[in-house]
Amino acid sequence: MNLIDASAIFNLFQNAKFPVLVAGATIPLARYEIGNILWKNYKIKSRISQEEAKESGAVLFELLDSMEMISPSPKFILSLSIEKGLTFYDSAYITSAIETGYELITDDVKLYNIANSKVAVRKSSDLK
Repeated sequence: MNLIDASAIFNLFQNAKFPVLVAGATIPLARYEIGNILWKNYKIKSRISQEEAKESGAVLFELLDSMEMISPSPKFILSLSIEKGLTFYDSAYITSAIETGYELITDDVKLYNIANSKVAVRKSSDLK
């Protein structure tokens, strides 16, 4: 099973790899990160229109609802965050992968490099 972070979820969505998303897992934080990615692509980067952001959000949030949601241990997240110098958010993905034994899928380079010492990790482009 794959534990997919927000960066990979967004890229898989853009590449229409919906079955990969539905078959995967994520954490509740991903919903907010996805919302922020859409907002940023509309408001700051002007890559999409307001309507495209809303339409993409509707589809992405439905896809997220169909994914398994993992709630990792906050104590372990904080410990890992302090140990590795990672944000609490990024540590939550690694902790979830450790606790479930799932492979972490991320397109975040820093997270990928640090997670590689703790769990099996791949990029979204590695998935079919």
